[in-house]
Amino acid sequence: MSLVNLNEILFDASRGKYAVGMFDVSDLEMIRAVTEEAENLHSPVILGALGPDLENSRFEYWIAMAKRAAEKTKIPVCVHLDHANTLEQVMRAANAGFSSVMLDASASPFEENIRRSLEVVKAVSKQGISVEAELGHVGNGWVGSGEGSETCPDMLTEPDKVVEFVERTGVDALAVSIGTAHGVYIKAPHLDIDRLKKIAKVSKAPLVLHGGSGTPEDQLKDAIENGISKINIYSELLNAWNSAMLTELRKQQHMSVWPSVLRKTPDAAMRAVIRKKIELFGSAGKV
Repeated sequence: MSLVNLNEILFDASRGKYAVGMFDVSDLEMIRAVTEEAENLHSPVILGALGPDLENSRFEYWIAMAKRAAEKTKIPVCVHLDHANTLEQVMRAANAGFSSVMLDASASPFEENIRRSLEVVKAVSKQGISVEAELGHVGNGWVGSGEGSETCPDMLTEPDKVVEFVERTGVDALAVSIGTAHGVYIKAPHLDIDRLKKIAKVSKAPLVLHGGSGTPEDQLKDAIENGISKINIYSELLNAWNSAMLTELRKQQHMSVWPSVLRKTPDAAMRAVIRKKIELFGSAGKV
């Protein structure tokens, strides 16, 4: 199936009360794992790219591999630039063939966030590229329960600002801060579902949950039931792969082992996480 943008998969997810997983992928094997497991489960999927994996010549290799995966598979695949900080980064992705971008100006004041998000929408929407923005700020999980938790309520998304933000920017998807965080949690977050309900009631744009890794399954299900249509996963993939690889390396009597042999168990561990998330999110069987 051809490459798609967020609009082509998230509105169906919103109506059907399921979420589509966005898996940040760093290399060919991660790209293959996500698209192949999603295809096996007949699920739409989103391949996400983060800045460090696109530095220098990595950019050309990454987008070529992601586009090839999207062309080869029978499911809808969105290729999404995750957490861009500048218009220049967005335009490089747009010109290279990304079907979706996220401009993260969430740490900026409200008016600045609107200005920068609108600038991106105007720059890429005519190319059929969807735009995600963030209102409120999702922090980093390794600081504790999450910067965007009850300990820092000023970082959570304010429902009364959602309508204005979406209308003035025209963004296609809105990432919200309701208690999750990026990275690795020291303790599990507690999602503000009441806040989410208020946001979902007024937002015309499908809602996105960042920091899905490590968030308890019952809370993710509750978030999906109450308006979340896209969930971002990365840290759990890394944990599964790296933990399995460490075990494999410790078994070896020497380090001259073919990578294709050594990574079989780590790849399988990562793929198990991908399958589990797709099934948990309810997108399996939707294609």
